[in-house]
Amino acid sequence: MDEKAKKRLEKFLRYVKIDTQSNEESNTSPSAEKEYDLLNLLKEELLALGLKDAAIDEYGRLYAHLDGEEGWERIGLNSHVDTASEASGKNVNPLIHENYDGKDIVLPNGLVTSVADFPRLKNYVGDTIVTTDGTTLLGGDDKAGLAIIMNALEELIEEGVPHHPVSILFTPDEEIGRGPEHFNNERFGAEYAYTIDGADPDLIEYENFNAAHAEVRIEGLAIHPGEAKGKLINALTLLEKLDLSLGVARRPEMTEGYEGFFHLIAVKGDSASCEARYLIREHDQAKFEAMKQELLDHARELNAIYPKAKIDVHIKEDYRNMKEILGKDPRAIEHAKKAFAAANIPMRVDPIRGGTDGATFSFLGCPTPNLGTGSYNHHGEREYLSLRDFEAMIELVKKVLTVR
Repeated sequence: MDEKAKKRLEKFLRYVKIDTQSNEESNTSPSAEKEYDLLNLLKEELLALGLKDAAIDEYGRLYAHLDGEEGWERIGLNSHVDTASEASGKNVNPLIHENYDGKDIVLPNGLVTSVADFPRLKNYVGDTIVTTDGTTLLGGDDKAGLAIIMNALEELIEEGVPHHPVSILFTPDEEIGRGPEHFNNERFGAEYAYTIDGADPDLIEYENFNAAHAEVRIEGLAIHPGEAKGKLINALTLLEKLDLSLGVARRPEMTEGYEGFFHLIAVKGDSASCEARYLIREHDQAKFEAMKQELLDHARELNAIYPKAKIDVHIKEDYRNMKEILGKDPRAIEHAKKAFAAANIPMRVDPIRGGTDGATFSFLGCPTPNLGTGSYNHHGEREYLSLRDFEAMIELVKKVLTVR
């Protein structure tokens, strides 16, 4: 690993050691006070680079601006500081595997990241791979994005090359769906932007799911099981019937590409009453509306069969497909094509089977597709970062900020 690569990687290694897991149970913004630990560090680093207006607002959003060439479009960059809750983000111990040999990676605690399970590892023979020690997540989602942006800014300033004016926004709470809360588009000031929060460096994403979540509450009729015949209405059984009515084929594990799904993510309760939470996802707006109605209809039909039960369904929309905006204003996509070409990276387009803060930013006035980070297997102990892909993303972001 040469000195330039070491310097670039050092930022990432510094950021991942700071615990920033967001807290879904909290009503504050940010949801976890510890997110400020990284936000404050990033603010000081931006100030040291000469971005004198770098400041954190009352909601934990860090804004900063870099002047550029007069008459050039102002371009925004965004990443988030928080990490996911599926694995611990405390005491992250990143391990560097130089000149990776293409074999299974055995972590110190015995956890194996196998090539059989993750065949894309074969692409990184000879590369430097960064993993965890097997006890935590790594935090590449999205501290790799933060490090890419910070490296690109630092290098552009050092090189003194002409570049676009740049707007920076680092957000908390993306992992719990609250990153776009309190987004101030006027303060951000970009004509269009990019979230740096994906995976592959050749990928741009400007289509995402329309998303909603549904809260289902079922009240049955509790009777002693010894006297239950013809009387008991088991709330858990009704939930099972409702779930099956939505179709096994439309679950996340059975779908891909543009296919939508119903995802049962949480259940609590007993035979007397229970609650469940569903995610509803679909790229096509008409199909999305039909899926929401379908859940309501199935619940109503089931309640008609069991009139002594009570089945309530409340649906709330979370975000929409940003293609609706970027289809009308494709400037960010067209500019990205120029940047990919300048970086000698063939551009690939795939739909996001999930969401992105950029989707909400787009509907709030700033068209914002998503670019990669070079980190993979997010939200778990087998997460890793490819130094080659990470550096490719730094170069791509620099091209985004310099091409016209």
